[in-house]
Parts: sequence; structure tokens; C-alpha cells
Amino acid sequence: MAEMISVREAAVRWNITERRVATLCKNGRIAGAKKQGNRWLIPADTQKPADQRLKTGAFRKTERAPKLPLPIGVSNYCLASSEYYYIDKTMMIKDFIDERPMVTLFTRPRRFGKTLNMDMLRTYFEKSDKDTSVYFRDKKIWACGQKYRDYQGKYPVIFLTFKDVK
Repeated sequence: MAEMISVREAAVRWNITERRVATLCKNGRIAGAKKQGNRWLIPADTQKPADQRLKTGAFRKTERAPKLPLPIGVSNYCLASSEYYYIDKTMMIKDFIDERPMVTLFTRPRRFGKTLNMDMLRTYFEKSDKDTSVYFRDKKIWACGQKYRDYQGKYPVIFLTFKDVK
């Protein structure tokens, strides 16, 4: 039988912790290691397994997206959805179309995005010279189907906000 050493002796030889040696044994990374009772026995001539962790940063397959600012105080939907972090709230448009309310009143505490949501609705429904559908193609409303896309850019919109009124 080949000479065997304990986990403690292997840890001293390889300059790693006993716990790390036991983990390597448990994961089958040390060839010939055997468990006897509650102790691991390692062949004396075994070399330390190679460290498989990457230290060069090569694990990054793609570059990280640039960090975008938060749209604090931004009430322009086109600007907020393209140049800031924006949480997709376009399913509100679907609810608006499905429920067909006579009047909609947005009551929320200040800084909750009321004006931004109203501007989103205006951008979606309003007739315009430019194609505003580009702001919605990667949003959830666009995936809801042609029924909802038919409403996009078809209506005259009256947009009232008291945001800047003192």
C-alpha cells in the first residue's frame, strides 16, 4: 500500500488550509484520496491541484454596460427611456386601452413619476410628425400584440400638468 498522509500534513505541504484540502478531497480534485471513517487519507506523492479560479478578469465575456443615471426630476418619456435607467411601465397603456376610462386622475405623492407616466401616455397615443414607436419597440406593450400597436400615434392628445405651477 502506498504511503498516505493526513489532511493536516497536506495542508502544511501545499500551504493551504486544512478545510480547503478537505473540500478538494470531497470534490474529487485529489486523485487517490480516500475517506477512512471521518478522516481523509491522501497519497504522499500527490501534487497540489491547480487553482481553477481566474485571477486575470478573463471571466468577463462581455464588457459591462455603462452605468446610467436615475431619471430624478426627468418628466420627458423619450429622454428617460433612452438615456436613463427606466422601469418599464408601459403595461399601464394596456390597462388604459382595456378599461377605457372617461377620466383618469393620477393621485400619488410627489416624486412618484406621475408626470413621466402621463408623458409616456402622450408619447404613445399622440399623432406626431416623427415616429414615436421607436420608444416602445423594446417595451412590454409592443409584445402585447397588434391590437395595442394600432392605437400608437393615432389620436390628438391634450396634455395638462401642473408640475411647474407655483
